Formats: sequence, C-alpha cells, structure tokens
Amino acid sequence: MLPNNQIRGSTTRIVSQSVVPRDITEQFTQAASKLKTGQLVKDECFTLFEAVGALEIMDSKMDSGYLGPEEKGQGLEDDYDVMRDLAPEEVVWIMDELLCHEMAWHMGHPLSQTLFTSIYLDKLLWPTPQNYDDAHFGRGEYVNEKTLPELVHLVLRAYCLGLVKCCDLVHARVVSEFYYEEEDFSSQLYNRSLLSHLEHQPLLDLLSRAISWIDERDGLDATVKNAIKSRLKFRQDFFLALQQDVLIVQTRSVEKFESCLTILPALKESNQMSRPVPESFSWKIQRKLASTVPPRPMVRISLDDALAHLKRLFQDGINLNQILDYRGPTNLKVAVWTLLSQKPQPSVYIRSLVQTVTKNNTMVLGDTSVKNFLRDELAIMVLPLSILLDPSLEESEVPSDPRFQIAQLMDGFFRRFSQPFVDTIRSACLNRCRIRRTVCHTLVDWDNLQMEAEDLDEELRNLSEEPPLELPNGDTTYSYPLSSWAYHQKLIQFRLILQLGFELSIYAPEELAGMYWYLSHICSTHLGHIDRIRTFILSAAQRSRLSMTKRGLLRKTFQLFDRLTMQIVAVDAFAISLHALYVLLARHKTLPTAAAPHAYSNDRLRYELRMKPFLNITLPELVPYEEYHREATLQGDSDEVVMERATKAIGEARKAWETTLANGPFDDWNGDKVNAPAVEEDWKKDAKDTMRACIGASIAIETVKKEIRSGTQPLNLRVSIPEAGSKGRWHDWWAVPQVSQTQPNAKA
Repeated sequence: MLPNNQIRGSTTRIVSQSVVPRDITEQFTQAASKLKTGQLVKDECFTLFEAVGALEIMDSKMDSGYLGPEEKGQGLEDDYDVMRDLAPEEVVWIMDELLCHEMAWHMGHPLSQTLFTSIYLDKLLWPTPQNYDDAHFGRGEYVNEKTLPELVHLVLRAYCLGLVKCCDLVHARVVSEFYYEEEDFSSQLYNRSLLSHLEHQPLLDLLSRAISWIDERDGLDATVKNAIKSRLKFRQDFFLALQQDVLIVQTRSVEKFESCLTILPALKESNQMSRPVPESFSWKIQRKLASTVPPRPMVRISLDDALAHLKRLFQDGINLNQILDYRGPTNLKVAVWTLLSQKPQPSVYIRSLVQTVTKNNTMVLGDTSVKNFLRDELAIMVLPLSILLDPSLEESEVPSDPRFQIAQLMDGFFRRFSQPFVDTIRSACLNRCRIRRTVCHTLVDWDNLQMEAEDLDEELRNLSEEPPLELPNGDTTYSYPLSSWAYHQKLIQFRLILQLGFELSIYAPEELAGMYWYLSHICSTHLGHIDRIRTFILSAAQRSRLSMTKRGLLRKTFQLFDRLTMQIVAVDAFAISLHALYVLLARHKTLPTAAAPHAYSNDRLRYELRMKPFLNITLPELVPYEEYHREATLQGDSDEVVMERATKAIGEARKAWETTLANGPFDDWNGDKVNAPAVEEDWKKDAKDTMRACIGASIAIETVKKEIRSGTQPLNLRVSIPEAGSKGRWHDWWAVPQVSQTQPNAKA
C-alpha cells in the first residue's frame, strides 16, 4: 500500500451484479457508541482527495446554480415586475418588511440573507447608480416617467433610498471601530454599493417630496395615508439621527431619536392593515451576489422584534447624551461601563458610536485631550500633591534643569500610557465574550507597562529628590507613584477577568469555590495596594504646607479611596461567603456535577487552565497550586468553622453593598454633580440585584447550616445553580446556589 504522499494510479471500480447493498446504520451506531469522548478513528488511506470527492455533487447547499425538482422551469431569476402598480396596503407591507430585514442586519445577520433579498433594492443598487436620478426601479429599460405610478416610483423609491443611506451611515460607523465579524456585525457588501458616494441633501429633498405627495392625495383612505406618511417621516428622522453621528458631542441634540421613538407605536398599529407581497423578496438574488458561500435561507424576524430593537437603539442613543459631559476619568468609566453592561447589550451601532465619542483622534468626549485625561486620573489617584504634575515644569527650557528633565519624562509617560488607558474604557464597547478575551491579552501589556513605569519612577525620584518613607521595621521605601497606578489598573483587570468568567459560565460547579477564593485573594491584594498609596500620600501631606486648592484635591483623593475601598470590600466579603458555601456543598457531595466523569482532567489541570491568563504576570505572583488547593478547600477547618466564616462574610457583604448603594455611582468632580439619571438608574439596579443575591446567599447558607447541624448523613438537600441570565440568577457575577431541603427518600 502506497503512503499518502505518493501519487496513486487511477483505478476502476467494478461493481458485480451479485453485490447486494445493505443498511449498516445500526451496526455503525453501535460501534461508534463504544468510542470514548475525544477518541478519533482515522483511516490513513482516506486523504483530502477522497474527502472532497465524498461531497455530494449537485446538492443545492453546495451548488448555487442547481435547480431542484420543485424548481424546474422556474429559472435562476425571479419574474417579479417591480414596475407594476401597488395598492397602498402593499406599499405599507413592503416598507415594514424592509424595516424587519434592516433590523435583522443590525442584529448581525448578513445583507445577503436580509436586505439584499429585496427585488426592489436589487433593482436600485445594481448596476451601481451614479446619482439619484439613475437610482430607480426601471434599470436597463426605457421608462416614461409620466406614466409611472408615483406611489411606487416616488414614495416607495424614496423610502428605499432612505433605508439604503441609513445602512450606509451605520456601516461606515461600525467598520471604523473595533467589532467582530459575524459575532457583532456582518459588514460584507457583496460587491454592492450603499450609495456612500451620493450626497445627503438630495435624499432629504426626495423624502420631503414623497411626504408632500402623500399629503396631497385627498382620495386616499386616511388610515392608509397616515400609515405611509408615518413611515416616510420615520425614515427621514432616522436618517437625520444617524447623520448626526459624532456631531452629537457638539450638538447634544437627541431630538431626532426622541421623534423616532414617538413614531414607533404608529408603525405597530398601522401594520395590521397591510397586505403581504411576499414575492417581492427572494433568496435567489443571492446567486448574483459576490459571495464565497452558497445561498442561505432568508432571515425573517417579526415586526414586534424589529420595533423592540429600534426602541432600544433610540433609547440608548438618548442615554448616550448623558455621558458626554466630562466629569473626570472615574465618572466616565462608570458611565460607559454601566451603559454598555445592560441586558441585552446595546446594539453594535451604539457601541461603535460610544467608542468614537470616548476617543476621537486625540480628544476624549470631544473637548479633553487624552493627555489631560490621564493627567486628571493621576492627579486624583496617586499624585495629588506631587511636583510631577506641576504645569510650571513645562516652562523650563534649560536641558540641565531637573524641572525640564521631569517634564520630558512625564511627557513621554503620557504619550506611552494615554492610549492603553483610554482603551481600558473603550474595551467595554465590545461584546461580553470579547471583553474578557481582550482584557486577558491587555493584562500582559499592562504588566510590561508597570515595569516601564517602575524604571521611570526611579529616574523621577532622583530628579525630584523624593524623601524615603521609613517602615516600622526600620527599612525605607519609596512611593513609585506611576507604577503603583499601573498596578492599580492591572488589579482592576484581574477582577474583571474573574467576574466575567462567572457571567459567561466558564467555570464548572466544582470550580466555583476555588474561583471565588481567588477573587477574594485579588481583592485582598488590591485593598493592601490602596492602603499603600494612601500611606504615601498622607506622608507627603504631613511634610508639606498645603494651599486651599491642594487641600481640596487631597480631600477628593481620600473620598475616592474610601469609595474604592468600600466597593472592593463588598466584592471581597461576598466572594468569601460564596467560597465557604461551595466548600460545604462540595464536602457533602451535594453539588450538581456532570453525569460523565472528567476523563481528561483533574483539579491541577483545571487550575492551570483557569490561571492561564495570569501565568506570565509578574505581580501579583501566581499562587502555587498546593497553596491554592489548601485555601480553596479550607483544609483543616471544620464544618462549623466554615459555616461561621460564611455567615460572618455574608453579613459584612450586605452592609458593604448597602453603603456602596448609598454612595451612588459618581464622584463629585470639581464640585459639579453628574446629571445622568438613566445611567444612575441602571447602576442602582445592578447594585440592588447584587444585594438580592446577597439575601439569596444568606438563605442558602442558613439552609445548609440547619441541615448540617441536624446530623443527617447524607444531607437531604437539593442544590441547583441557575444559569447566567436566567430568572433564578439575581446577578450574573454572583452564582448563588438555590438550596432547598428534601425528604429523605426524595433526594434529587
């Protein structure tokens, strides 16, 4: 037998007339059932050539030109006449169907399965029109404009062109920012143009003409007349809202979004009188598109789903206006994260728009440079009293002057760190899975940035002649403010990776105890780091005479530390309580586990997998597996000690979350109160959901405690862990188990 890399001679297969085919499905299924998960059976002689040859030729899924028996005589193209007159009710239906396909595209489906299945749009867009006069339904044939029905060739045409231009604006915004093809958005245009080369004003004039024509039709039924007019007005306002784009930073106008919202109920009500024209849409058009895949089924969504998506888009566009007033880096991070963490997540267009307004060119929110943005963060976090941010340093022009050298080093720091810092905020605009994946990658970058900042701190310390801080044991140390700030940012990302892991259901039930312990470990590390920063700032304040301005900034810094400390304490205490609860459930073998044993994993391998994002990080150091296993399982602690630990921690968590909720989401930056009621409402809802999870955890702990103290073995408990996003899961970051007692013989 020849090896696979040698050329085979051609062979002729001769089938004897005595060969009788038989069905081997049952035998094959039985043989396959004996294979273990992950086991692969491969015939070395079955090469790629044989694999390709095994594809079924003339299968409609593989051959876009193949016509099945039911399609014989129909041809490859549709014979629908786009030049024919339509009843007003049919025009309403086509407009609504186009709107549904448009929203399906917004949701991530390809144009080939949505809008490009419309025969009317196909006639408008191919061949590519050079101007609006060229964009009409009678492409390639002589038409007498005076004899054309205006309801179709003025009203419906204006609506279609408006829709195409709306799609062009959405497409341009999304593809200019970070997004993920076929996860968030399908940007493929299939060699079609969305008329991006055509001006906007002629389109608005065309829509106005169509609205005026409808107004002048006295013989038209009032209900139908209002239905068509409301759709034209909606398309006009939607286009104007999208046309505003990043200019919303200057205009702060949400008038068009609000106008679109008010029209949506009329669209829903008037849809009842529409008359379907399903033949005006066809999947056969896909055969003419420049695509590398065979035709796929047309995607259809209901009008209710389309309008719900639109309503959410417009409301998010209105709420976006509330984050545009700059009130400091901390408040911006809270506002962006809160707005984009809603369930379901805002549409990809809104997320792309937030990316743009957060940083456009070198400006944050249109009026703050990224340098000043980072400067504000350092001033409030680690350098409220430091000479390193003194504006007078930039006035020095003598290279040998330490002030000149400090200014040069700080300028290099701003250039190096501004973009990564802004990107930590912009990453919230990705979908939830990609946020975690992105942060896992940027964590390594921030580890390198921290080392760079540490080298820079040493140079600045010598130039600024910073005095050392004497420790109780007699040693001395320095503040290292820039690397301390970078470490603070890195610890935030540590917690985000872990908490998104719970939201995305990455961890198995038997891993939850260990991962909540690790979250608590990171929180403890972060609290110690904030205390270190606070200590150095207090030491500097005691050595200096402070002006009123410095005193005010110092007060704001300590207020920020108190706020951060309370939030981290709340997370830490809740993580400790859930860790102890899951330890108890695991000890008494009441956790829901997979039916099949883990044939290819063990605790050590699972730990290495979960710690993979942190393997190359220098600080905080990775916890050795032996220590992790000892702490995660609370070895040496009795059930009574673990129960007391859970009870005490959940009580502290509830108090801490109540304080966090009372503090509110925003800092009082420069004395200006943040006016963002929608963002504040969402933030409070999230905090209240966490408090509900705390209450649920308290109930679960008490139930387990009662059953353990009863002395029953095994425990008569039914335990379930609600999936993230389900009604039983009060908050996606807190996997609180639902625990209930069962009868001795009714244990699930």
